[in-house]
Amino acid sequence: MITTFKDLFGTPPFQLDKDPLKHKIKEAWLYRKEHKYNQAVIVLEEAMQMATGRNNELIVSRIIDELANTYYEMGKLDEAEQAFRDLLQRLMILHTKKDDDPEFIDVSLKLSDIFAQKGKLDDAEIGYKHCVARQMKVIERHMAKYSINYGGSHDIPQVVNQYGAVFTDPLALYGLCLEQYAHFIARYREEKRIDDTAQLIDEALKISYQIYGINCFHTINMLNNYSALLINRNRFDLAKKYLEIGIDRILYIDECSSLLPGYYCNYSEALYHCGQRVEALQYAKKAVNLSQSESKELKNYTTRFLQDMEKDYKRHR
Repeated sequence: MITTFKDLFGTPPFQLDKDPLKHKIKEAWLYRKEHKYNQAVIVLEEAMQMATGRNNELIVSRIIDELANTYYEMGKLDEAEQAFRDLLQRLMILHTKKDDDPEFIDVSLKLSDIFAQKGKLDDAEIGYKHCVARQMKVIERHMAKYSINYGGSHDIPQVVNQYGAVFTDPLALYGLCLEQYAHFIARYREEKRIDDTAQLIDEALKISYQIYGINCFHTINMLNNYSALLINRNRFDLAKKYLEIGIDRILYIDECSSLLPGYYCNYSEALYHCGQRVEALQYAKKAVNLSQSESKELKNYTTRFLQDMEKDYKRHR
């Protein structure tokens, strides 16, 4: 699943380590980031053989973590599920992690997505609810350390500037829990529950504003991803509402240039199905113009999108 809150865990630096075993793990990580999954698995299997005689359970857990994430991104869900389950057991038994530690929450979110993809929707929902509830308690304790009432967010930007990631990482993880739970409901659950996702996304957006600011790629990407799910469920009214939050801001965020054509296509579709067809066509044409400096695939997509909309518009005039 694509998410927008940053990946907090298990991310090594780009420089490779002199230790051959750690070098192997980082080499596999780089292969995974380049989507060279088969090479990553081969390197990790070699690393596991090397680690067997080291008597270092932390290194073994790190290898299992990397292997689980590789299988997950490959779409090998059975292998990923087993590896993540093994990792959870190791986190609890060998590394004394609790179910509200960030490493545990991170793995639980991925397992929940695997359950959802396999059609085990009730199991998935239990997992997402668990992650949201546990991380909410973490946030309450975390805020108390800084003498901040979470509901009153006026002090948070000042604390973010002062403490940085030490303060923001638990918030970012809570935002990730909320966002992924909202996406799960919007993608898999019955239509009558889609309105419930707005409350989850609103809370996740509030966290994004606090950490990254209002005019940032992260917030725009959140709005776009959520709205795309709403469009797939024919909830064009709700998609339009959220896309409109960023429709003007996106123009002034340099990092969003590659996102603009797709964002405009989504907004155009939402407008069209809400009865604002002339304005929808205008945004579809803007998407085509903006895509000219992007990839061939994106140019072809926006062109087809405009052509299909123009045909439908002419049929219904």
